[in-house]
Amino acid sequence: MELPKVAEKKKELYLHKLKLSSFEPLDKANERRKCPKCDRSKKLYCPYCYVSLVDTSLIPQLTLPLHVSVLQHPKEKVERSSIIPAKVLAPSSLDIYRMASLPAIHLDPNDTLFLYPTETAKAIKDVDRDLLKNAKHLLMIDSTWAQVQTFLKLPEVKKLTAVKISAAETTFWRYQQVDSTNLATVEALYFFFKEYDEAMNGSEYDGKYDNLLYFYTYNYNIIQERYINEKKEVLFMLSVVYEDTQLHKRCDSEA
Repeated sequence: MELPKVAEKKKELYLHKLKLSSFEPLDKANERRKCPKCDRSKKLYCPYCYVSLVDTSLIPQLTLPLHVSVLQHPKEKVERSSIIPAKVLAPSSLDIYRMASLPAIHLDPNDTLFLYPTETAKAIKDVDRDLLKNAKHLLMIDSTWAQVQTFLKLPEVKKLTAVKISAAETTFWRYQQVDSTNLATVEALYFFFKEYDEAMNGSEYDGKYDNLLYFYTYNYNIIQERYINEKKEVLFMLSVVYEDTQLHKRCDSEA
């Protein structure tokens, strides 16, 4: 019997091309640990305190060319947020503000870019060269697509130059009723700095910010492995049912 195919041919994903640090420290973190700040039991990092529970000397630490401020909707589920690991990996370059209104942060239109695909958003390579050179700050939103209007209506946000990713497809594993080009927040952050680097240097990107997706890719691999194993179990059960059915048919014909 030819069993039904349960998996499509694996297409080449951008994740496969990333230059990432070794996952060995994460693989060795077998036990859950208590966060030193809030005492919650977690495995790799605390999503509430942005604290790594793996020795930080063993995992990548990044410094980004622009300071990133992330506005996180208060109803966004912290443990599901993709951007929090980026705070763990680039603690001095990224801040997360969990609130529905605008915090007291620097939002000067002369040196701040807003990463969101509004109707007027420009591709990063098309942003005015002087603004790109003077940029010091990047504003992002971390929320569901339904919640994002809360932030888009803010006058301070409307004054900023909006930028968007040129072309990329998400690898996010949670089902979303949106187009595949709608990226997870941390994916958008990565692709922004990839395209920013190319625009600023006029050369091919060399992978210097790939580790922004260090935890994201690790989790992606775990979920894919779990998915494959579950499909193998389904195939095994189908084969057992098939053999059992054939046995009954032979017994019936011989009776």
